[in-house]
Amino acid sequence: TAHINEVMPLINPIENKDWMTTVTAYDLKKRKLIKKYRLNEENSAFNDLTITPNGNVYTTESANNKIYLVDKEKDSLELFLALEAFNFPNGITYSQKFNSLFVAVREGVLKIDIATKEPLLLKTNENINATRIDGLALYESYLIGHQSTKVSKFYLDDECTQIVKSETLDSGDEFDSSTTGEVANGYYYFIVNSQLSSGMDFNKKIIKPTDSLEKVIIRKIKL
Repeated sequence: TAHINEVMPLINPIENKDWMTTVTAYDLKKRKLIKKYRLNEENSAFNDLTITPNGNVYTTESANNKIYLVDKEKDSLELFLALEAFNFPNGITYSQKFNSLFVAVREGVLKIDIATKEPLLLKTNENINATRIDGLALYESYLIGHQSTKVSKFYLDDECTQIVKSETLDSGDEFDSSTTGEVANGYYYFIVNSQLSSGMDFNKKIIKPTDSLEKVIIRKIKL
């Protein structure tokens, strides 16, 4: 939450300390704005989102530890779940097999049954670090998570209640706040260097000039 409160005012174009957050829907073919789903709660911050086959959208709200739902049938934004025992929900992805959400929180990764809204923190052993994950995706039997300087694969057990193994999918000196990606057609597409922290001048409270930043690297890896 501290990091959100530092970053959001810097990237807020209206320079308002009481910033709000929005999920925005576009028609990509027509390149047209369809609708904005605004959360009328000050100092809130939508982070990552996932879309289910029926068109519902679930999004993490990191500043206040909540998950919201954009309900397709109701055409509305509503609170899905307040995470009372967990902090900073970030990356989120959906499992059709288990009708569940996987959500990265400060403490690890949650599996949340959509029907019951019960969160379960996935078990790990001491050799697996599944904390401080940013973007999150699901492919076959493993999760893909960003941990700033690397992208990791987290293999799940058959019931998806435990992370049984982890390995590095990609890393390198060029990594700088690798934040998110997406699975498509057997590949993983992701941002290598979002420069989310290094691109900010926190003393002057401004975004650094673009000519001082590295060129953004977007990479794809066959899964």
